[in-house]
Amino acid sequence: MKREIRIFKSFEEQEKHQTQLLLQSTPLERFQRLYRMQQMHWLMHPPKDKKRKIIISSNGYTQQ
Repeated sequence: MKREIRIFKSFEEQEKHQTQLLLQSTPLERFQRLYRMQQMHWLMHPPKDKKRKIIISSNGYTQQ
């Protein structure tokens, strides 16, 4: 990924630029970007408990 500094005159111009970059990227690059965002999220917001809870609700009753 090439890094550069760009200065935009408006939010619309910035949005057009971001859209163009997204359209030019490959699916692999998009998945890599998503993975990096997920990793950053887990660094900032670690899970409180290491166990996942799955709650199934059907007909007004819940099961755990």
